[in-house]
Amino acid sequence: MIKHIVPDAIRAALCVGVCLIGTGCTYRLTGEGPGELTFSAPGVLPSGPLEPPPIGLAGAASTIPPAPAPRTGLYAGVGRILSNPGGLCGDPIRVTNFRVNGNNVSFGAFQGTIQPSGALTMQLGPRYVYGQFIDTHFEGRFVQPQPSCTYALSLEPVGN
Repeated sequence: MIKHIVPDAIRAALCVGVCLIGTGCTYRLTGEGPGELTFSAPGVLPSGPLEPPPIGLAGAASTIPPAPAPRTGLYAGVGRILSNPGGLCGDPIRVTNFRVNGNNVSFGAFQGTIQPSGALTMQLGPRYVYGQFIDTHFEGRFVQPQPSCTYALSLEPVGN
């Protein structure tokens, strides 16, 4: 059996060459020892200090206005069935009398408060209405047991 022995210098040169070509490595010869090999993976932040943002952009995120609040008034729309294990749930259902007054919401006997993020959760016994206001649009869910029905709600303002 013949063994190929590759000298350390050639092995290091091959390793550095593959690294430089394939990834984003740099090699610096220090004069003593084997030198320094630095690897940088794409999408990874550098470990050193980050540079400051360009002039005029510092603090710009705080100047973005908050999302507009939902419009006060009546909302209406439809609920489409998502879960109907007993086959007793109607599809679609018409949703009316969903009333928004500032950040307060009432829907039949449901009562709730819209959070600053636009999120809304209302509970009435084992029934829930929850979802998210996006500007003046509401996307959410209505969940009720007996029969076990879950609906996807999509509501828009229809007036006062």
